[in-house]
Amino acid sequence: MIDINKTPMVRVTWLDARDTETGWLDIKDVLKAHLATCQEVGWMVVNNNEKIVIMRSYSKDKEDITGGGAIAIPKGWIKKIEYLTVSYAAQ
Repeated sequence: MIDINKTPMVRVTWLDARDTETGWLDIKDVLKAHLATCQEVGWMVVNNNEKIVIMRSYSKDKEDITGGGAIAIPKGWIKKIEYLTVSYAAQ
């Protein structure tokens, strides 16, 4: 079980696979294939040597606790983890 109030909110940047165009490509273009830079924002519910898991949604109804929009990212793919803070606008 997690305490959502003690779970860090983060923005994670990682490198992921990126497909090239379909069809025949000049070998020079194949050799220049790039990785995709991706980002995710949410609660970091798992952070271990293998992976981190980011969860975008949280719901609690009485004793029923659920999470949604979770993504597991291999630790070796991660380039940066930024810890976010909550600020409240004046009403």
